[in-house]
Formats: sequence, structure tokens, C-alpha cells
Amino acid sequence: MQTQRTPAEMGPLADGQTVAIIGGGPGGMACALALKREADRRRRRVRVVVFEGKRFGLHYNQCSGVLSPPLQQILQKEYDITLPAALCQRAIRGYVLHAEEGSVVLNGREHGGVSLAVRRVEFDEFLERCARERGIEVVEARATDLEFRRDEVVVFTWGGTFRAAAVVGAFGLSRAMTATLARCTPYRPPRALDTVVTNFHPAGEGYIPSLLDDHIHVLLPPLPRIEFGALIPKGNHVTVIVAGEGARTDDMDAFLALPAVRRIASCRPDPEDYFRGRFPVSLAPGGFGDRYVTIGDAAGLVRPFKGKGINSAIITGGLAAVTMVERGVSAEAFRSFHRRCAEITGDMPYGRLVRRLAHLTSHHFSLDPVVRLAEKSPALREVLFDCVSGRESYRRIVCRRGNLPLAARLGAALVLDRVRRLFG
Repeated sequence: MQTQRTPAEMGPLADGQTVAIIGGGPGGMACALALKREADRRRRRVRVVVFEGKRFGLHYNQCSGVLSPPLQQILQKEYDITLPAALCQRAIRGYVLHAEEGSVVLNGREHGGVSLAVRRVEFDEFLERCARERGIEVVEARATDLEFRRDEVVVFTWGGTFRAAAVVGAFGLSRAMTATLARCTPYRPPRALDTVVTNFHPAGEGYIPSLLDDHIHVLLPPLPRIEFGALIPKGNHVTVIVAGEGARTDDMDAFLALPAVRRIASCRPDPEDYFRGRFPVSLAPGGFGDRYVTIGDAAGLVRPFKGKGINSAIITGGLAAVTMVERGVSAEAFRSFHRRCAEITGDMPYGRLVRRLAHLTSHHFSLDPVVRLAEKSPALREVLFDCVSGRESYRRIVCRRGNLPLAARLGAALVLDRVRRLFG
């Protein structure tokens, strides 16, 4: 276990010090870019090293690859990065929520802007290129172990040994790295849902205009291990993701066989390879301490239930960087970082409530009354859009004025539909 040190011994980053960032995804690269920016502003020569074992463009990423607002504005304002148009495979105009018998369109332009569908590995490769151009070292080797010493952290990798003043955990829910950090520190990985991801090509390799009408199609199917599933249009293919505790490939098979999925796809989906992943649904205990801090998925710092993992990773990576330059790398300094993440951490109880309500509705009632009421109620459509897209915090959704009468109407409709189904 790490030796306790006083905050004074781990003050703001100074000339000649090194920060090791484990993980070269959006959170890790954002943290590296922000560290370089903040150190340069103060004329401090801080070495920033990112360790990434994945080869972007070669290895698959189990992420749905949707960039949600206001990500483009964050990248432009905070990092002076403009996304190239070629990176965007499709502008997502909104969502469609499906029930057993019907569906309702949740228009993005009406409620919260347009998302972008990308190939996640191409997006990660672009951010890596930006980081290298700004003088950040990227080591193409997997970190294998850590050793916390009195005045440094030793990082062991496939490519050699590195010494740093602090280490940033931007490794997502990598089982190897979460276990390594948990062995060395009080860190424990967050609780997580399992995901299964696949792709299918409806019509060959060329770009398909208006694929799925440029909407993400969302289902809350009554399958035992599945909490939600979605079909996401990309350039020439559809990405399908299902999520739930213990989700398996046969759950994906059952999902693809649902009549609603067949209707959406207008064909029998012919899936390609399956990929497994996870995303967090709780905060990580011990997510920071002396000389280490975790960000994004590794910390459980994502929008509950919805995720918006790319946005959250970039935001929390930037906040962690500012903290290290301004306050230092002690547990006390990183406690202030966690306070800066209050918009995410304070939303967790409300996200859990929405998640449980969604599970209760889909597995014990029917979504059809919800869809029918939403077709007539702009207020309910807005609530559903916010829940599905993550535009608003769940706290604001739950506490929004006027939602209590709406919830009462919705509850009554669900109960009446349940009675009708039971007694005919």
C-alpha cells in the first residue's frame, strides 16, 4: 500500500516533473493536452507521457461512437481543436423510442442539437495526432504494473520503466489495470453493466443516405439480462449495442430476433463479430489518493444510466490536469478535483432512480402506454429525449416543475394497461 505523505510534499507540478497517463482514449488525451496547456501558461517544463497499448485504426473499440453536444464546443473552446468533417460518418437527428406495438420520435433539433456518429478508433487516432503535434509523448506500450514510492510512482510497461510524480488512470474498465491499481492503492473499480456490440451492413460497403432515417433507435426489451439496446446508423453500417448485468452474445441474438428490431432494420440483421465491453454505473471507491487519480470510466465519473462517456472523460481529464498544476498531486489536492465533478457525482442518485424506473416499466409493464402518451404530450417527449440523450442532468429532469402531474398521468396509464393485459 502507498505510504501517506503530507500535501506539502506533493504540491503543484514543477519544472522537470513527469505525469504518466495510462490510457490514450479521449480522457487520457484531454488530460495530457490540458496538462501541457496549463504548464506552458505558467512556463513550467512538465513532461507528459501517455501509455496506450491499443493500435488505433487496427484494434476495435467497444464504444458506440456517438459524440454528443456540447463536445465540439468543448474541444474548440478548451483545447483549440476542430473536428474535421471527414471524421463524421453521420449527423444524428434524434432518437426513436420503441415499444412492443408503437414508437415515438424524439427530435434532436427540437430539443437539444445534433450528435455525430464516428468510428471511435478514428476519433481516438485524431486526438492522439493532436497530442503528438503539441509535444506530448505517446508510448505505444501497455502499462503492466505500478509501484508507489515515497517521492514517485514507478510505471512498468512492455517498453521499459518510467518514473513519474503522479499517475492518471484513464484506462476505462480494463480488468488488468483496475486490478493493478487496486492492489497498490485503496482504489476499487466501479460497478458496471456488461455490453455486447456488433455491426451489420444492410447494403454493401458504400455510404447509405438516411440510414435508419439518421436516428438512433432505442429499445428497452423485456429480456432478462438486458436493460437497453440501441441501433446506431454509421456511414455504411449499423452498430448494435445491448447492455445489462451479465449480458451475453445469446442476449444479442435474442435482441436481433425481436420483431421491433426486424422492423427497424427492414431486414434480418446479419451480424459480424461480437465485441464485449462494460460501462460504469457507480463511482469507484478510492478513485484518488496520493500521487494517483482516476478519470472517466475508471473513476465511474460518467453521466449515470445514459453514460455520455466521451464527454465525461474529456471534462474530468481536463479538471484533473488543472488540479495537478494548480494544487498538486496529493489526496487532498485530488479531493478538490472530485468536488469540481459535483455535477456528475451529485447526479448519481437520480440516475439510479431513472434506471430502476426504466427497468420496472420494461420488465413488468409495457412501454406502449408511454409511447401513446408521448405522441400527445410535448412535455413527455422532452423528458424522454433528455433521459435518452443525456442533454440534462437526471436531477433536473426529476425535479423539473410540471413533471409531477406528468408522472401521475404516466403511472395511471401504465397501471390501466397492466390491468387490461391481465384481465382482457
